[in-house]
Amino acid sequence: MVAIGIDVSKGRSTVSAVGEGKKVLQKPYDIYHTTEELKKLIEFARKFGDEVRVVMEYTGVYYQVVAETLHKAGIRVSVVNPVLIHKFGDNTLRKVVTDKTDSMKIARYALENRDKLRDYASDDEIRGSLKSFVRQFNFENKTLSAHKNSLGALLERVFPGLDGIFPLSNPAKDDGSLKIADFVTEFWHNDCVSLLTESKFIDKYKKFCQKNRYNFSSSTAKEIYGLSSKNLTSIGKTDTTKSLIQGAAKRVLQLSEAVEDLRSEMIKLAKQLPEFPAVTALYGVGDTIAAQLIGEIGDVRRFESKRALVAFAGVDPGKDDSGKKVSKTGDISRSGDALLRKAVYQAVEVYLLRSPAGEPVYQFLDKKRSEGKHFFVYMTAACNKFLRIYYARIKEYLDSLETQTVDDCDVAEETDVIVNDSRINPTLSVNDNIAFTCEQDSAMRERNTSGSQDFSLYG
Repeated sequence: MVAIGIDVSKGRSTVSAVGEGKKVLQKPYDIYHTTEELKKLIEFARKFGDEVRVVMEYTGVYYQVVAETLHKAGIRVSVVNPVLIHKFGDNTLRKVVTDKTDSMKIARYALENRDKLRDYASDDEIRGSLKSFVRQFNFENKTLSAHKNSLGALLERVFPGLDGIFPLSNPAKDDGSLKIADFVTEFWHNDCVSLLTESKFIDKYKKFCQKNRYNFSSSTAKEIYGLSSKNLTSIGKTDTTKSLIQGAAKRVLQLSEAVEDLRSEMIKLAKQLPEFPAVTALYGVGDTIAAQLIGEIGDVRRFESKRALVAFAGVDPGKDDSGKKVSKTGDISRSGDALLRKAVYQAVEVYLLRSPAGEPVYQFLDKKRSEGKHFFVYMTAACNKFLRIYYARIKEYLDSLETQTVDDCDVAEETDVIVNDSRINPTLSVNDNIAFTCEQDSAMRERNTSGSQDFSLYG
């Protein structure tokens, strides 16, 4: 076997090749991620025949262009977790970390772990797009949370207690509208309410609700007015304050709209994948969490076991024993996908809030809790259990779909043979049911002078 190790970075990679007996076949050299240089890399890999294996690390999104190009060229590629490369022995006391030494280290790792390497599988277009949407959704949502916190801090200075009436944590409408942000865009300071009479404010609040399509409640209007009459503010009502508050509110609304647009597209993409109904059938999983789980996990069948999926998420318990020290519990590895851990945790929170007695995840969680385990211990254990169930059910569901498709194809072939003489050809419709289309030969339509059909063409 010949192992080509590639240390990938942004726009450039370092390549080296090692053969049996750790013989250096190619000293490290740099290539840029251009069409011409990647073609040269393909030619270089093909020189070693079928025994070549190209190995690289998961490095953000930078490795994808190299891996995809080589994979489409028919070269065997493996992409491994950087943690595995980092833990691989250097056999030296010197601490030398460069792109050249890393590429050689990756090649040596590939040689010594050849039986454990898995072939790189290219994501289809929908799964690739879904993963990008999930990542962007999480980024924008995190940014939105930061801006909400900033707006909340400002409101405590200009309109204290308002978030008690319109909580910032309330979900936005489908178009991204958030009532508190819309409200402070118009009533941006406590004095914008308190300096009015109660009846005039109620009238203005009613018009605000009609304009922004919110339900009007006179009791809510009176509550806001009563709050404003008692409040003390630490920032005066000035043009500068108006610009600051309205600007913060508008940024929240813009980000909220962007998050809801991303959520909608993310769910739309996820619904095109076959496992979506099975994922949403899991307890505690709605459309948003399902899209995030599918986006981060991908096709669950790419994992060889449920333990591999748990390790990928980084919720597998660690172990730290030495001498007389025996650890009863250990920290989770956290070496996997942080966004996947977040999505799983959000799903498990539903079990904690609703306590569904018949669900195995909750039963396991409740058992650990009754044993006196710490909150994070039993929640992590429940996340581990959830992923194991996810693996088993979704894999079984996808396998059953494939089996059904094969059976339908077999039925279609048999039907085609039976009705071949009448030119009836079976085709598969969108819902995988067999639909028949009849294509009559022009000769079938020809009639002889006596009016009978001519079947001479069919022997």
